[in-house]
Amino acid sequence: MERSIFEQYYSTPPFEDRFARDPTDAIEVIIPVIHTNELWRANLLSIYREVPVRRLLISDGGCKDDSIDIVREFPRVEVLDHRQYVSLGYCLRKLIEAVETDWFAYLHSDVYLPPGWFDAMKAHQKEYDWFGCPQRITAMVEYPSVDILGGEIRPHAGSQMGRKAAFVPGLPEIDDDYVYRQEDFVLRHLVEKHGFKSGNVEDMFHFHQVMHKFSPWARKVSSVKVNVEWSREEEVRASTMQIKGIIKYLEPSPALVSEVEVHLRKLLALNAITKAEFDQWVANTKPAWSQRIKPWRIYLLSALEPTRVKLKQAIKLALRT
Repeated sequence: MERSIFEQYYSTPPFEDRFARDPTDAIEVIIPVIHTNELWRANLLSIYREVPVRRLLISDGGCKDDSIDIVREFPRVEVLDHRQYVSLGYCLRKLIEAVETDWFAYLHSDVYLPPGWFDAMKAHQKEYDWFGCPQRITAMVEYPSVDILGGEIRPHAGSQMGRKAAFVPGLPEIDDDYVYRQEDFVLRHLVEKHGFKSGNVEDMFHFHQVMHKFSPWARKVSSVKVNVEWSREEEVRASTMQIKGIIKYLEPSPALVSEVEVHLRKLLALNAITKAEFDQWVANTKPAWSQRIKPWRIYLLSALEPTRVKLKQAIKLALRT
């Protein structure tokens, strides 16, 4: 059976150092770090297995966990103290300036390299001077599930407990035909139909795994949507950096203008910026952007944003009750 990526993440393979085995085409690798996830060591093992790493250059932007201690266990690591810098961009500048090889790889700390990554990427060096490959997301998140079928909240399926006597009267009604993914509704209906009581408890839970299974009936997960709850401070900082970074360093395009407008609406709705402040900053920084922003649309939508958020929260609350 083919090993899933999750099995690969949590296996304990022996350390392989491609550079020590064959330093041909060696490059340097740069990774900026403030914090990492529980797969940091596994990701590093994949890097040294795939890439002939001459040096691994780490930007320590003020690490909040044991990421630096872990990476120091690996060979040819140099940690650069970037705690005084504010932005990721400046840390990257300093990392690239420190590179001593003709080619380098910029990797995120939460990236795991599959077999053959370096050789496949290296084959494109004659085509491009800077290039990347697609992401294949592996989602491992814990979040409460509110599942609905036909407008009705599903029974809490996945880990249930039942009294056999409650099922005996209704079981003969189940034929070998159509009960499949709605079995939780069917079982609840049969229990209640024959005078027994069903319900949900809220003081315990189970973990439900959503991942690709190697089976004739398997369906590949094509997308996962995860809503992350941010603090106001973090949301203001992220939107401010996104807007100002785009406007200062990039030229306006339809896609970038749309991105700026989305984050500007957030800042206006959060009362984190005023129209006058934004207009003045854009005029001083890159006036070309002033002609591309649609003020009336942004300010109208920002005025409606609190109502939209409250409505969304009300719907969530209604679904949980």
